[in-house]
Amino acid sequence: MERLKRVVLDRLIRYYRYLAEFTATHPVDTITSARIGAALDVDPSQVRKDFSAIGLVGMSRVGYEVCEVCRTIRTVVGFDATYEAVLVGAGRLGAAILAYPDFERYGLRIIAAFDVDPFKVGRRVNGRTIEPMDELPGFIRERDVVMAILATPAQAAQPMAEFLVALGVRAIWNFTPVRLTVPEGVLSRNERLSAGLAEIAYHLRRIGASEPALAGVGEEA
Repeated sequence: MERLKRVVLDRLIRYYRYLAEFTATHPVDTITSARIGAALDVDPSQVRKDFSAIGLVGMSRVGYEVCEVCRTIRTVVGFDATYEAVLVGAGRLGAAILAYPDFERYGLRIIAAFDVDPFKVGRRVNGRTIEPMDELPGFIRERDVVMAILATPAQAAQPMAEFLVALGVRAIWNFTPVRLTVPEGVLSRNERLSAGLAEIAYHLRRIGASEPALAGVGEEA
């Protein structure tokens, strides 16, 4: 199988989330690309193309077996494995990340959280005790952790990313507003919260001005 483009991975995750939520209240064995497309505002031909890219073949006038689709997406994306991660930065955003209940559903386990603030160290958040930063290197080496979630203040983001890479971290989920520079072979996934807010604000402003709204993510203007 060829390496999937990020936009395809993003759609596969949307399909997976939709199927998980839909089948929780509507038990069905099969589903069509038209139904998925209508629910997610994706052209059915694109749904079929994405499924074909991961080896799924639908049945004429029946569609796809839901269990097979979910199982295949989990395997391709990697949700069937378990990934241990550390959280660096336990402020309000970090605490919210710790409190999110569904990460393990996607194979992610946050096994420890670290912060430099002595007022945060020792607090318990969602069953985890915030640890001092000077214990981070030993913890990463002992547990062979290769993934970190970064929620530090902006000025600390790049130095902390470099520190984590030096410790052996190979994937950083970055919740800071800084676009990180990392070496080849290390993945930095940036969650651009400010960009998302800007899109929403722009959309609402255009509605108020009775002008055409910004096209949704993945749509053509």
